This record gives sequence, C-alpha cells and structure tokens, in this order.
Amino acid sequence: MKTKLCISLFLLLSVRLFSQIPEEALRLSWYHAAGTARNMAIGGAVVSLGGDATANHINPAGLAFFKTSDFVITPGFRFGKDKGSFREANSSAASKSGFQLGTSGFVFGGIGYRSKTTVALTVSTIANFKQQSFYKGQNDYSSFAEPLADEFASSGLTIDQALNNSNISLQTKLALYNYLVDTATVNGSTQVIARSENTSNLNQENLIESSGGITEIALGIGHEVNKKVLVGISLGVPIVKLDRRTYYRESDATSDVNNEFGYMAYDERLSLKGVGVNLKAGIIFRPQEYIRLGIALNSPSLFILKETTRSGMAVNLENVPAPIPQTDSVASSVFTNSESTTNKYDLNTPTKIIISGAYVFREISDVNQQKGFITADIEYTNYTWMQFAPPDQNTSKDFYAPYNQAVDAIYKGAFNFKVGGELKFKIVMVRAGFAYYGDPYKDKELKGRKINVSGGLGYRNKGIFVDLTYVHRLNKDVNFPYRVNAPRANTFADLKENGGSVFLTVGFKI
Repeated sequence: MKTKLCISLFLLLSVRLFSQIPEEALRLSWYHAAGTARNMAIGGAVVSLGGDATANHINPAGLAFFKTSDFVITPGFRFGKDKGSFREANSSAASKSGFQLGTSGFVFGGIGYRSKTTVALTVSTIANFKQQSFYKGQNDYSSFAEPLADEFASSGLTIDQALNNSNISLQTKLALYNYLVDTATVNGSTQVIARSENTSNLNQENLIESSGGITEIALGIGHEVNKKVLVGISLGVPIVKLDRRTYYRESDATSDVNNEFGYMAYDERLSLKGVGVNLKAGIIFRPQEYIRLGIALNSPSLFILKETTRSGMAVNLENVPAPIPQTDSVASSVFTNSESTTNKYDLNTPTKIIISGAYVFREISDVNQQKGFITADIEYTNYTWMQFAPPDQNTSKDFYAPYNQAVDAIYKGAFNFKVGGELKFKIVMVRAGFAYYGDPYKDKELKGRKINVSGGLGYRNKGIFVDLTYVHRLNKDVNFPYRVNAPRANTFADLKENGGSVFLTVGFKI
C-alpha cells in the first residue's frame, strides 16, 4: 500500500482549481531539454564545452567558439511506455511515440570587431509532454468522493445552494447532481454521505494521456573577450502547449448489491497554452588551452498561461431508493452556461545555476587536430522557487497564497548532473553521456528522478556534419488520483517510464 499523510491545504488544491495544483508547476519546470544530437550524446553537458548551437539555450558564452556560420536542423523521434504501481498492483500503459525537434537554427560566427562575436537564432523542444500513464488497484481505505463530500459538508449549504454557488468546485457539483454525494438521516440527524464509501472495497483505476510540450525560441550573442574569457547572453521565448485527458473510475469490488454503489467515472479534458520569457547568461574561462571552466545562470521563465477544462461524471447507484435515478451522468457545461471552464494565471519557474568543467585533448585553435574531450555539468535548482501569481491587478495575490504554500511544503532543491565525452578519429567521432535529474520531492516516500543514458556517432567533413544519437530514459515519478483531508492518509501510484529517443542533426557551413 502506498499512502502519505497530507497537509490540510491539499483539499483546497484538489477541489477548488484542480488543474492548477503544484504538479502543474513541476511539469513546466522539471524536464530534460532536447539539444542537438551531439549535445544529447554527451548527456547534455555543454556549459563549459561550448561550440554547439544548444549553448544558445543554456550558456550562450559557448557560442563564441564559432568562427564560421552554421545552419543545423535536428529532427527526433521519441517512444516509450509507462508502468504504474498502485496499492501493490502493477499495470502497464500503452506505448506512446512521436516526433520532436532538437536544437535547430542559425549560428552566425566570426562577425563584428576582430571577428570575435557570434549571434544565434535557434529553436528547440525543451520539454515533451507526450505520455500515457495507467494504474489500477483495490482500495479499502478511501474514495474519490471523500474530499468532495468534505467540501460540501464544510460549506454549510444545502444541495440546491451548493449547485448554484460559484465557490463550490465543479467536481463536487457533479457528484451532488448524480447523488454520489448526498445527505441522509443517520441516527436521527442529517449527515453528508458519499455513497462510494458504503462499500468495504473499491476497484480504482486512473488513465492519464497527455501531449504537447514546451518549444523555446532563443536569440543569443556570444563574444570572445580574449583567449581566456568568453561571455554570452540570450533571450528565450518558451511556448507552452499541453493537452491532457484524465479518466478516473472506481467500482464496487464486493458482491454486495444493496450498498447503493455500483461505479463512478470522472472524465476531464484540459488544454493549457501560454508563452513566457527568460534570460540566460554565462561565462567560460580557459586558464590553460586544454581546460575550460564555465558558469551559467538561467533566469526563471515568466509564463502567462491559460487553461481550459471540461469534464463529466457518470454514476451508477445500485438499488438506490426512488426517486433517485440508479444511473445518471452530467457534464460540467451544465454549470458553466455550456462553456468550458477557463482559468488564467502567471507562473514563475525556478532559477537554474550551473557550473561546469571540460578537458579537451590536444586543445588547439585548429579543431581538426583536437582528439576529443570529457565534460561535466552540475546544476542546482530549487523547486520551492516556483510561484503562482495573478494574471492582472483584478486578482488578489492572496488567492494564490495556498498554492505557493503547497509548493513550499511539497518540493525542495535538487542537483542535476550531466557528464559526457567524445573521441575523434579524423572525420568520425564516437560519443557517450549520462544525465541524472535529482528528486524534487521533500518527502522521502515520494520517489522522483530522471536518468538519461546516451551514445552517438558524428561525421565532419568539407563543411558538412551529421550526428546520430540514441538516448535511453529511465524515469520515476508519483501520481495522486485524488487528495483527502488531513489527518487522513493519501494514496498514490509510483510511475516508471522506460523509453528512448533518436536524434539526427544535419548541419552545413554557410
């Protein structure tokens, strides 16, 4: 059994504005960005190495190594499959695959005074949301309807009043409409009930399908101050598009046909779109020809976001007394004048601080004589720096205070490590890399991490270069199907993703 004690504000988070929960902020902050095939092959470590178009999205000081102009394009193909473990039951989701874009664009090197300046305009997929997760199991402890009943009970409203009150969540209204949550006379007093809690055991399952990602356009400039010092800065414009369907179902796992509960199903469709802005700046220092040291600072992405949701609920109540219908369903549009629910908000992702070192074998100005390199990046980011904010002056900052408090309570700072190397054999290169993204969760029971193991080949000759890379993913995360009120315990699923990505970069000197 997987359970975790919750904090009281989780109830508010799950029923008031259920898409705008801390997990949404983490989704837009915790990812492995796609680069060029060369960069992906060496684990993504580029901060001190430079000389790659991906530097425009991490440490633009690395652009200053370019002395000629390049055009690069990096198509990629991603595939993978999730496994879920929920209350000691294991499940598998369907495989998901699709195309993605690694770093592509133009790098104009060797311009300006003494040909020491480089300008780059590139685009890259920095987060890919294409995924399907599925888990199921039996639960004799809690139900999806429990927090909905708690919300209704704490409101002090009648059912008719709650159905017409804008402060009551849509999920609770759907449950009230279908009599999943109701009032009943118990020992002579009126009490709020959730009929799914009448059964001693429930079958529960959750399917989450998502697509989209974050695509970033970056304009950067790198400059070689002297032989030892290179600096750079870039402006990034990340564009968010996320489409997600969540289908949750629970049913009576007993043979009792007189407990007034057969099953319930909740179906939600979410669309999240937005645009942001960020800055990246860095410096590379070469104390010796063969040693490179780098440091980069990536500012928060300041997102302006709009999410649209529509949902529905179906309920079957076995042998329920008339006039309550045994089977009923309702869409959220009944309560929203036939429109989807729209929320607008701002989100600031955390700052990233990266230090790096690289050792280049036979480092000389003629890159054709270089024999290879090893490089490593250490990145620190604190996920408590994520922050929700109002989209305009008409909304009070206090409205988002519980969400930001939840971010502080759930998440922590984490280190990410990237290491890679290359061996060069005249016009052919062999590469390998490793990347580890640390656990963002404060509680030790919640296990999350991302691991990439990569390898690739490269070809350079007569102004043309071709790189091919395979990246294997070994990711872990958690998912809560719903949250109940403290001191009740929450149940969650462990998710594992195994998959791969293939990247091909084709470039030309221009």
